[in-house]
Amino acid sequence: MSYYTIVLALLLLAEIVIGSCDTKLECSLLSDLLEMAMKHKSPDKGCQCLSRTTIPAFQSMLTKAQTPGNNGVIKFDKVIINTRNGYNPTTGIFTAPIAGVYQFSYTVMSQLGKYLVVYLSHNNIRQQTTWMKGSNHETGTANIILNLKKGDQVAVKSEGSYTIITDKNYPYSCFLAIS
Repeated sequence: MSYYTIVLALLLLAEIVIGSCDTKLECSLLSDLLEMAMKHKSPDKGCQCLSRTTIPAFQSMLTKAQTPGNNGVIKFDKVIINTRNGYNPTTGIFTAPIAGVYQFSYTVMSQLGKYLVVYLSHNNIRQQTTWMKGSNHETGTANIILNLKKGDQVAVKSEGSYTIITDKNYPYSCFLAIS
């Protein structure tokens, strides 16, 4: 059973318990049920309450222009935060350290007056595409929520041989996620 199914079942049991016996017992049982619902059990049966140090999250930026080629991964090389070390700046790929619901976002900038088409890939399957073409530098941003299994991989890829622009001092292109 999934974690959320268990939480819902525990909350349903809490509803059944309320009003069934004395107030002291109700509060004790409800407190125990809520405590169980708020904890995430690891395989070794130890409690791992999620906190800002255990929730997978990363933010990375591009510090130099890249032309990754058709279906090439954009390697956002400057890592700002990488809780649980899911993002690899050498490959540009995020690998989910735990199963969960993740929000991903990326922003990219095109060359002056040139096309730029990029997409977010989940396990090498295109999820969302951003297309830019204008007379100036254009920026495109995409946001998506994905339900990932442990080990699933997510990356931002180029469609075609386009160049993604950025600046070391003013990083215009970035990739981030949080669970």
